[in-house]
Formats: sequence, structure tokens, C-alpha cells
Amino acid sequence: MRFGLTLLLILFLAPQIWGQEALLELIKGRLKVQRGTEVRFLTNDDPETPLRVELLEKTKVQTGAETQALVTLRRGEEVIQLRSHSLFSVDQVKDEETQIRMPVGKAQFRVDPNRKIKRRFVVRTPTAIVGVKGTEFVMGAGDGQTSMLTLSGTVEMASAEAPKVQIAVPAGQASKLEVGSAPTPPVAVPPELQTSIVESDSSETFTAVSFPPAQPIEEAAAQAEQEEAAAEEDAAPAEEAAPAEEAPAEEAAPAEEPTTEQPAVENTLPEGLLEDVSDQANDAVDSVQETEKAVRLTIERANQQ
Repeated sequence: MRFGLTLLLILFLAPQIWGQEALLELIKGRLKVQRGTEVRFLTNDDPETPLRVELLEKTKVQTGAETQALVTLRRGEEVIQLRSHSLFSVDQVKDEETQIRMPVGKAQFRVDPNRKIKRRFVVRTPTAIVGVKGTEFVMGAGDGQTSMLTLSGTVEMASAEAPKVQIAVPAGQASKLEVGSAPTPPVAVPPELQTSIVESDSSETFTAVSFPPAQPIEEAAAQAEQEEAAAEEDAAPAEEAAPAEEAPAEEAAPAEEPTTEQPAVENTLPEGLLEDVSDQANDAVDSVQETEKAVRLTIERANQQ
């Protein structure tokens, strides 16, 4: 009988799994599986033998009292542990992102930080949008609020009313988000209380956390817009300064053409020196002329003899 029921469920739930493995395991208790107008109820009284079925996109899973179920996506890279009285669905499993919806209930999420492709993992509740890339956290939703405890890594939680209003919650800390308010500032949770929240079957254990007051959503949204505008202004490149107008270059004076004329030599001789030299030259000329006359007379006398 168990084999026949399992086979029937596989035929009903697994004609396609959009290229990704999505497995639902009912560990114990009772749950309802609904896709479109088709509804099935599953029951498992043997926790040692989980009931396994493949899960399709847009299939809603609702857990009953004292129920534990496990949803495994991408062959174990993304794992969700569902607790009692939870409503859950896998909206999309794309190459770049997984989208989960949990309107009410409690679940523990683990996204492998060492996976090869760092896909974004998003969980939506009526009040919050939770985004992670690789971490583990516990979340409870219902009564117009969402509470979240980060176990490892860092989780970003934003308001569904104003997605720009978000905070980062590191490991060992928790935050709460209510309708009309921003997420509360992260607060450290003692290890004993962390264990209680993880092991509890209900999200009521979050009430033991002393959350600080939250900022009104309108005020937080206005502040987020101002911070975004300031960040964009700081990131904008500075306007390039207009280049200064260059002064027109002065026309170079045309080069002087070379001349063959010798430069005049400045007369730097002492005054009167030129006259002395001229007189000496005249005396020398007269002496030469007298010498020539004497030579001619000598020659003539020799010829006469």
C-alpha cells in the first residue's frame, strides 16, 4: 500500500521539475500538498522512514500539528526544515535565484556558502523580504510580523512595504519586522536562547528576545532615500574642468639673413699712435728712395770706367 501511494504521488507531483531537483520529505506528521485545484494529503507515522516526493514549482505545502518536513533544492545546496502550522511554496528556481514564500509558520534555512554558483536565495513573508547568498538562519512569520535569527553568515532583511529599508543581521543576532515599522536594529541572542529557538516547534520562542524599538516605516523610507541620493552624488564623477583658452602664440621674429660684410673694427689704439706710425712709414719710403739713387749712381760710375 505504501509503495502504491508513493508511486501515485510521484506521478502526480513530478512530471517536470524545471531542470532542477526539488525534493519534499515528510519526516513525521501530516501535510497538505496543493497545486492548482489538485489537493493531496500525506501522513507519515514512521520518522525512521521519511515519505519522499518530488516537488513542482508553485506547489503549496501546508504542515499540520507536530509535523516536520524537509525541502531540498539543487541537490542539497539549499535546504529548508519546515515546522508545524507552516504554509510554504517554492515560487521560482532560476539559474541566478531561488524564490521562496512562507506566509505563516516557522522554518530553518541553510544555503551552502561553498556552492560553485553563488545564486541569490530570497524568502518572502507578508511583512519581510529576506535575502542571502550563503548562510543559515531561522525565521518565523505570522500575526503581521516576521522574526529572524542568523546562525551563520549574514542575512539581509528588508521591509515588504519599503524594500529599500533593510538591515544586515550577522551571526548570533536577531531582528523583528512588524507592519508599519522598519526592521529592528540587530540584537545579540544568548546561545541558550538560540538553541531554544532552533529546536522549538513554534515561532513563539522569538517572543523571549528583547528586541529594541523600531523606526516608523515612513521615517525609515525617507532616510533610506536620502542616503541613496547622497551615495549616488558621491559616486558621480566630478565634472571635467573646461580647458583654459590658450593664448595665441607670438609670431617668431624672422631669422636675420647671413651677411658677408665684415663687421667694422672699432679703433681702440691710443690717441696719436696712428700719426707716429704714418711718419715712420714716410721716413722709411724716403730712405728706400735715397738708397735706390745711390745704387744707380754706383752703377753709372762703374760703366764709365
